[in-house]
Amino acid sequence: MAKQRKQSTSRRRRRRNSRGGAPAVLVLLCLVVAAAAILTAMTIFFKVRSITLSGETRYSAQEVAEASGLREGDNLILFNKFRAINSIFDACPYLHTVQMRRRLPDRVEILVTECVPVAVIEDEPAMTPDPKDKNKTVPIGGTGKWLIDIEGKLLEQVKEVPEGLCYLRGLTLKKPKIGKYANFSDEDLQKPAFLLLNTAKDNDILPDIGEVDFSEPYNIRFTYTNRFTVAIGSTEELEKKIRYLRLITEEKLGANVRGLIDVSDTQKARFVPAANE
Repeated sequence: MAKQRKQSTSRRRRRRNSRGGAPAVLVLLCLVVAAAAILTAMTIFFKVRSITLSGETRYSAQEVAEASGLREGDNLILFNKFRAINSIFDACPYLHTVQMRRRLPDRVEILVTECVPVAVIEDEPAMTPDPKDKNKTVPIGGTGKWLIDIEGKLLEQVKEVPEGLCYLRGLTLKKPKIGKYANFSDEDLQKPAFLLLNTAKDNDILPDIGEVDFSEPYNIRFTYTNRFTVAIGSTEELEKKIRYLRLITEEKLGANVRGLIDVSDTQKARFVPAANE
């Protein structure tokens, strides 16, 4: 009798489990159908019909749209936004930032900001060890003048230095390419060069700097306001040296004075008038 009761209980449990499994399968099936319906709807209804451009730039809306790789009729939801942005950067080197926004039901908005040129680098010819034979050297550099922004992005090659931009000499580039960032064969000059540019920008004197000579890393010099040669030595304590420079030129020297300003010693500054003064 006890055995019959146990068998009866076991059968009732199996029946309950069997009935409980059916709803779970139905729920899963409904989810699959719903997902398929959503995917089908996105594929059928959300198509790219227009691509608009926002932001000040030299590139036309058509140029940026073509660079993105997007075409009318592409799926608005499923297209690879990051691949499109990278394609735009490759084709439009002057762009500093690129954002893409999907605007339902059928529009893509591209928002851009543009790089601001601040300097020209002269890619000086040099010799470097041959990677295949350390006992030999091979020539590098000598590719000419490159326009850069404040972060060192190579914007284009130029024949002349545009007015109002500083001119960096004594540097050799490694495999320069438009749209990429400047890398110097002498890695010890990488940080000083961009530290000088950024510190000068932050102190509002970058437009007043003319030619900068990096040929001696610990004797960096630049022309200033077309009247002075400024010797900063290294870029150590550069903020303090720039403050000295501004104090001397704005408060200590007359409007027509020319000469050498030496701020390489952070304890004192020295002025040497030009020979004809």
